[in-house]
Amino acid sequence: GHDNGGDMLRMSNNILKLKQAEKIVQNSWMGGHHKEFQVHTMSLDDFISDPKESALDFLNFIFDHNNEANDVISMEQKESAATKYSQTYLNKKEGSRHITDGKASNKEQLVEYLRHDAVFGPPLKKIEMLVETTLADSRDTT
Repeated sequence: GHDNGGDMLRMSNNILKLKQAEKIVQNSWMGGHHKEFQVHTMSLDDFISDPKESALDFLNFIFDHNNEANDVISMEQKESAATKYSQTYLNKKEGSRHITDGKASNKEQLVEYLRHDAVFGPPLKKIEMLVETTLADSRDTT
């Protein structure tokens, strides 16, 4: 379609804007209290390979797994929800040929071509570095 590549541009723009928002919120003092702004970043490859673990990580992020006294839902409830989500995702994925399903036969060839392309290579390298840095930062905070 006419918007091919737009997802990568939106993703990198969202990362940059969320980092800016995080800095603004962390540097502001509203009502004398320091505010916290957290962003959870997840790798699509990790999600595809283990949707249950990815869903559980997300639920732990949302429901603050570090503070069990204030947990809104129990770990058992989170695990049950993650299992159900994973089953639903895997059932839908079974008949899919969507590009994000990880089944593209020429993926490595396409990636190598784009990396060495004079037009696409440089911006894609910058996007890749941004995403990898963000994923590493997110993994360090979990």
